[in-house]
Amino acid sequence: MMELTLPAGSLQAALQAFAGGADAVYLGLQQYSARKSAPNFSFKELAQLKTEAVRLQKKIYVTLNTVLEDSEIDQMIPILRRLELLDIDGIIIQDLGLTFLIRSLFPTLVLHSSTQLAVHTLAGVQELERLGFSRIVLSRELTFSEIKAIREASSQVELKVFIHGALCYGFSGLCMASHIITGRSANRGECAQICRTWFDYDNPNPSKGYCFSMTDLAVKNQLLQLRDIGIDSVKIEGRMKSPAYVRSAAQYYRNLLDGKMVDDDELRTQFSRTPTSGWTFSYGKERPQDNRHTPPLVDTQYPGHKGISIGKVVQGRSSKQIPIIKVALTHEVAVRDGLLLFTDGPNSVTTPIRFGLTVMQDNSGNTLFSGPANSIISLQVPPEAVVGPGAPLYRISQHDLNLPLLNESALKPYRYPITLDFVISSNSITISAKKGPNWMNQGLTQSYPIKLQIAKKPQNLHQNFMTIFQSSTTTGVIGQEINITNTTDLADQQLFIALSQLKEIRRNWYEYLEKELEKLLVQDANLENLGDYNLQPLSPRKDISPLYDPPIPWVDTVEVVKLLKAGKDVNQLLAIQEERVYLPLAPIMFEEQKYLEALDQLIVLIKKPVYVGLNNIGQMAWARQHPEIACFIDIYLYMANRYAAAVSCSNLDSLQGMYHWIERDAIDTSAWPSHTTTPPGNFSMPLFISRSCYRYDTLKQSCEGCPRRGNWVIEQNRKKYKVMVRSCVTIVSEQPEKD
Repeated sequence: MMELTLPAGSLQAALQAFAGGADAVYLGLQQYSARKSAPNFSFKELAQLKTEAVRLQKKIYVTLNTVLEDSEIDQMIPILRRLELLDIDGIIIQDLGLTFLIRSLFPTLVLHSSTQLAVHTLAGVQELERLGFSRIVLSRELTFSEIKAIREASSQVELKVFIHGALCYGFSGLCMASHIITGRSANRGECAQICRTWFDYDNPNPSKGYCFSMTDLAVKNQLLQLRDIGIDSVKIEGRMKSPAYVRSAAQYYRNLLDGKMVDDDELRTQFSRTPTSGWTFSYGKERPQDNRHTPPLVDTQYPGHKGISIGKVVQGRSSKQIPIIKVALTHEVAVRDGLLLFTDGPNSVTTPIRFGLTVMQDNSGNTLFSGPANSIISLQVPPEAVVGPGAPLYRISQHDLNLPLLNESALKPYRYPITLDFVISSNSITISAKKGPNWMNQGLTQSYPIKLQIAKKPQNLHQNFMTIFQSSTTTGVIGQEINITNTTDLADQQLFIALSQLKEIRRNWYEYLEKELEKLLVQDANLENLGDYNLQPLSPRKDISPLYDPPIPWVDTVEVVKLLKAGKDVNQLLAIQEERVYLPLAPIMFEEQKYLEALDQLIVLIKKPVYVGLNNIGQMAWARQHPEIACFIDIYLYMANRYAAAVSCSNLDSLQGMYHWIERDAIDTSAWPSHTTTPPGNFSMPLFISRSCYRYDTLKQSCEGCPRRGNWVIEQNRKKYKVMVRSCVTIVSEQPEKD
């Protein structure tokens, strides 16, 4: 069975997801979540949800999917201990340092990779599996055939694929637009959604448009193809969405998985941009040389919620007419529904007109409260809604889609099941806690005096203790298994201990446990021996970018091999510092094998010492297979804390140096296992790296006869940006086209 996983930005959303048919939910805590603006979960709410998940046999995955600074990494230890006490089913992470921490100290926690790791190749999947991940979330940019190939070649690890929701223009985890333009890091859960804002561009005439606003992903009944190739879990985006949206999404996709054909009107009314099936099924290219003929994946006209089209205007109005239009309906509409029309704005940007339906009439002038599908009705619109015949009318909310809230207050918090060992003597009971997490098993033992009596009738000693010590407590643990050792001269059935005594002992015992647990949760962990690696300083990052195609800061190995074979001099193509040729690799490699084979050829052709820069987790495998080639950690493998550095150093014998996390100007690395180089502030990374072709998806130009490359200039707030397409991949840089 393929698992259906829904987003939960709140406790109510999670409950609605379960009620709608989700097998699992993923959610964030109030710290270290890539959706920082969502309500997110307190540990109390998470404990309540866990109880419900156990009752319903559902699963919970917690996202700790931000890059962690060194000052924060140790703060994760109490959080991870609490998650272990809640038996969370998986931790979704981006930071490689957190991987190291969990594997070292919390072996019971299950590692799931975040889409922020930009895993889009077989080598990336295999590398994360080697690092201890049991489930990998693939990048949304993969096509069905590419997903299928990865699934067939990696039979052990679980794979998860997005099937519905918002699409980012840039690769998740590699997008720098928010950081560069606003100072808000998408890798810290603070994305400013630059891709949903307008730019000035030529198309072919000067105009404004949403150059990078992607359509929404909606695979619909193609979902079953993913099930048939063995995908383990499918995921819906939307931790910022309402509980009603989550419930509708769960119901819709549960019905599809169960073989029921249903429409998505309710789901799209809750929230939907222009829907496509994304790169998975709508990209339209099986091979790099193929032409695309599918609808564009960018909606340059409007970046927001459009709901569903419910009809077309048959009689519009000009600005001087009364605010009434006639519409030929394809769907039923009712008073108090929320509607949307578009009017033409300046510079080709459409202006949305949102309004609640208040006045509606039939052709005879009779007032209607609902207009049936396939009828023509007149309705009142706002004065600014100037539309002509043929304009679509959208429904963006529905008066009868109010969702009753599920009861949250009745949920009791989850308690971690432990074993309690009791030793009964003639005058005391000694209790010891066993089988808790590793960090908890530190001699939690207490003794209590008792007044032992001979029972007047046979006692079920074990049942008595189960009844008392398994009753509800406010402590984070509960005695599930009870073991009793009787050291008295009496048989178990002869022992009588007053229930009042046992209840008092229970109260004292769990109070003691609660206090001790609070101490253990925050105690330091001993992970200081991270090794000592003699890494060398690297040249300033701006000085090692290739020379042949600025401002792209990585090497297209296939292109450079062609240029060298055509007689170009290596000094004109690549950066050389201190007699070494720098080869920073591309963070995106859709033709991974071809790219790396060209890298091997390139190293031979150069005939000089090289430094190979690693920019994707999958490239670590190549580095281990070539221990004779010096490599370094480049700017897209974020070294933000000492544990991330330890992962890289301990896994790569040929590692010579590393740049630290580029979104910070300075990092204190005195406690790190290695030296790191600071990428100077005058080096700028691309805003976006996207599989969406700017020429095809934004400019709406045909693939026929396209050279698969091009350069354009766009502008926003008087600042110019260069848009480059290379092999159908779009790179957007701060640097403008040179005159």
